[in-house]
Amino acid sequence: MTKVLDHAQSITHHRDHALVDMAMVYSLLDMFGHGRRRFVLRLYRVAQIQGHLQITLTVWTDGRAVNCEEIECNAAAAPQRMIQALTQEVVSAGTITDERLRTLHFTWLPVRRDKELLGCIELGMAKPLTQRQLNLIDGMRGLYANYLSLLRYSQIDTLTRLLNRKTFDESLQQMLAAVKAKSLNKPAAERRSETDEHAQWLAVMDIDHFKRVNDTFGHLFGDEVLILIANLMREVFRSKDRLFRFGGEEFVVLLRDTGEQNALKVFERFRRTVESHAFPQLSKVTISIGVTKVQVFDNPTTLLGRADEALYYSKHHGRNQVQFFDNLVAEMKITRSTVVHTEADLF
Repeated sequence: MTKVLDHAQSITHHRDHALVDMAMVYSLLDMFGHGRRRFVLRLYRVAQIQGHLQITLTVWTDGRAVNCEEIECNAAAAPQRMIQALTQEVVSAGTITDERLRTLHFTWLPVRRDKELLGCIELGMAKPLTQRQLNLIDGMRGLYANYLSLLRYSQIDTLTRLLNRKTFDESLQQMLAAVKAKSLNKPAAERRSETDEHAQWLAVMDIDHFKRVNDTFGHLFGDEVLILIANLMREVFRSKDRLFRFGGEEFVVLLRDTGEQNALKVFERFRRTVESHAFPQLSKVTISIGVTKVQVFDNPTTLLGRADEALYYSKHHGRNQVQFFDNLVAEMKITRSTVVHTEADLF
C-alpha cells in the first residue's frame, strides 16, 4: 500500500502533461515490469476530432530504458483490440507475436474522464494479467485520468477548449529551454552544419476585422466564430503542436520539429481553410498570421516580438496572409529592431 501511495504522489506532483505521463509509466514499470525480461508498456495520448481518432505515443519502455517523445500514430494501423478499447470504452486483451516468434499477452486500457477520451495504456507481458493485477492497474488508471482532467481544466480556455495564456507562458519557457539544451549538447561543427528540418516555430494569428463582427452581430456570435476557428485549428495542426487562445481574437501556435517550407505549407493551409470555411451569417472570415523561428538564445519577449512584427506587417499590407519574420527582413521590408505593437494598432 505504501508503494502505491508513493506512486500516486509521484503522478500528482507535476503540472506538465509530459512529466505526468513519465511518472505514470515509471510507476507501472515498477509495479508490473520489475525483473521481467519480456515486458512492453506504452502510453498514448488520444483525442477524438470530427469523429476520427488522433493517437500520439508519448512514453514507452521495454522494461529497461524509458523513452519520451511524441510520435503521431496511424489509427488505421493500430491493433484492432486497441481500437476496440478506445471506441467501445472497454478493457481489451489479445496476443501479438513478435519477429522472433515470441508471443506477448497485451492489455489495452482506455483512459477516460466523464466520457472524454484522454489516452490509452498498452501493456504486454509473457503471461496475461491476473485479476488482482488488473484491479491494481485499473485503480492507477482512474487516478491518472482524474488528475489529467483536473490538470486540463486549469490549462484550458473555457470558451474554445484550446490551451490558455497561462499555459502558453509555461510551454514557451519549456520549449526555449529544450531548444537551448539540444543545441548546447551538440559539437560546434554539427551546430553550424545542421539544417532547420527539426526547427520549432511560433506563430501569432489574429482574426481580421473581428471587432466589426462583434459590433454587427454581437459578442455571442463573435464567441461562436472563435469556437469555429479553434475547431479548424484542431483539424489542421498536428497533435504534437501546441494550440493556444492568447486573448480576444488572437491565437498562438507552437509548431514543432519541422522545416521552414513545411511550416509555410501548414500555416498557408490553415489560412486557406479559414478563408474557405462557411461561417454562419458571414460571407467570409479571414486570418492574418505572423511566424518566426525559435532561436537558441531567444527569450519570450524577443520571440513574441518577432512574430508580432510579422503579424503587424500582414495586417497593414492586405491582411489574410502568412508572413515569416526572417523573410521580411531578408526582403528589407522590415528591420530587426522589433517593435511590439498593441492590439489597437492591428485594427
